[in-house]
Formats: sequence, C-alpha cells, structure tokens
Amino acid sequence: MNDISTSNYLDDYELNNLDFYRKNHGLQLYYNWSGEIWWQEKPDQPRKKLFSIIGMNATKVFIKPSSEYGEVGYRINRELGLFCDPITQEILHFWKSPKTDQVVPVVHIANRIVQGSVTPKKYVIPKGKGYITSIIEIPLEYPHPLAGDSKYADYCPGEKFQGVEYFSSNISRPHVSNVPPAEWARDCPWMPWMKLGYGNPTKLRFETTISRVDSFEQLNPRLVKLVKEKLPIYEFTPIESDEPNMTSIQYFKKSFEFYLQGNVFPLEERC
Repeated sequence: MNDISTSNYLDDYELNNLDFYRKNHGLQLYYNWSGEIWWQEKPDQPRKKLFSIIGMNATKVFIKPSSEYGEVGYRINRELGLFCDPITQEILHFWKSPKTDQVVPVVHIANRIVQGSVTPKKYVIPKGKGYITSIIEIPLEYPHPLAGDSKYADYCPGEKFQGVEYFSSNISRPHVSNVPPAEWARDCPWMPWMKLGYGNPTKLRFETTISRVDSFEQLNPRLVKLVKEKLPIYEFTPIESDEPNMTSIQYFKKSFEFYLQGNVFPLEERC
C-alpha cells in the first residue's frame, strides 16, 4: 500500500537507479536479510520447509566512468548466510539428511567478495503513487563446478547448474514511508554439503526479505558475534578487489578437505 499522503503526488516522478550510487559513493553500507528455505524432493511432490536463514551484506557502492554508458554503478559485497533450524532458529553446524541418514557439516554461506556493475536505468513513478515495484528475474545455467570429478560425485546434482534468481525492490519518491522491504528469492539445486548423491532431483527455494541498517552493530546479533570472533574481514568492504567472485559452490570446493574433517563452518577468515 502506498504512503497515505498520495494526494501530494500530483505529478509523475522520474529518477535514475544511479542516483543511489552517487549519493552513497564510497560509503560503508550494511544489509540484514532473513527468510526460509524450502525443499522439493521430486517435481510432483509439495515443498517442505527445510531451514530458516539469516544473513548480512557489508557493501560499498561507487560511480565509475564507462565508455559505453558514460557512468555505471559498481557494488562490492561481503556476504554471510547462516542456515538455522526452522523451529528453534538455532544455527545449524551439522545436519542429518532424512534421505541418507548421514550427519554432515553445514557449510554456511561465506562469500568474501561479490562484485559487479549496474548500467543506468530510469524509472517513472506515476502520479498518485509513492513507489513502484521492480522485479528482476535472472535465469542461471552453467556447467556445475563439481561435475566431472569423481571425488565430488555424492555432492553434485548433475552436469549443469540450473536455477533462477528473483530480486524485488521498491523504488520510491523522497520521504515516502511504509515502503515494503526488498526481497530476494532463488530456485536452485540442493547445496553440495547436503551430500544427496549425483543426479538427485531435489530442488531448493530460498525466500528472503532484505533491509538496510545504519551500522554494523544493528545487524543480526548472531552475525555480529560471528564476525567479531571469527570473520573480522566481513565487517568492512574494500574499496576495490581483484579477487574473483566467490559462490557457495566454489567455497565448498575450496573448503572440501575441511568439510571431510568435520569442521565447523564458516571457517575463520582474518585476511
């Protein structure tokens, strides 16, 4: 529902997505996100709630020159996500698969660098409305990073990774209240640490909401504690990085020996 004072919105309002990058150029930003993860064991079966999840992003944004567009937005993130029991909300460090009856370590999301550019786009909020909703759907299909190596056979759902990501954000006029939070959803195969066996058809559905907070201390207290004790580099984002983007699958592959040893994740990172 739009802001109550819609009578003040007598004209269309135009804005550019790069306005956010200009306003916050070089600043340290923080985002909380949380939600639920559902699984569907076979295409003809209903989804069941599997986990809750809590997460954070430490983000910096920049305006950068572009030969094609004049200017682009650029975003650098450090991202953490912790899988939790859907009933007790306790952080899970080990999980017993109802399919295999095995106990495996839970490899939480720890993407130390995720970065990329955003091209300019204009939005028009029509008169009478305080905000509009933008929904972006991104199909994902590429060779699965664990395919082709026999040691990962139990941890790989197939030759290809196939999924879809959905980003829903609400673009508002200045000073509009009661704007709904942004949302992120993802349809994808099961996570490698779940060890469900090659070719297992199980699919996951992530559904989360995202909110910006003013400081690191306002993030979920469990994430603040984890960062301070084990992952101090996740409190701040670098202004630039030549590291490749990290993904959950690449993190699992990189940490595979620690996983086999039964370590508690995420692993300590201090540099």
